[in-house]
Amino acid sequence: MAKGRGRAGTHTSLTDAARPVAEALERHGRVSRGVIAARVGAKTLSIKVMKLGGGLRVTVVSKGSRQELHVCGLPAARVGEILSGPDFSGYKLNFADE
Repeated sequence: MAKGRGRAGTHTSLTDAARPVAEALERHGRVSRGVIAARVGAKTLSIKVMKLGGGLRVTVVSKGSRQELHVCGLPAARVGEILSGPDFSGYKLNFADE
C-alpha cells in the first residue's frame, strides 16, 4: 500500500452502508472511521461530503444508522468522481459548503 493511503486510526467498525464507501476511498486516500449514530430515520441511502480544515467529512446515512468518515489526501472533486461511479448508484450524493 502506498504511503498516505488506507485506514487511519484504530477504530474499525463500519456500518453496512459505509463499508463500500470507506473501501473505495481507502484505495485513493486516507480514511479515518468516525462516529456511528443509530436509530436514524432516513428513507434512502445518502452520502454528504463537507470540506473541513485539512480534509473532508463524508457522512453516510442509511435507514437505521449514520456514520462519519474523515478523508485526508483527496480533494472534494476527486471524492465526487469516486462516489459517482456505478457502485454507488443507490446512494444520493450531496456536497455541502461550510
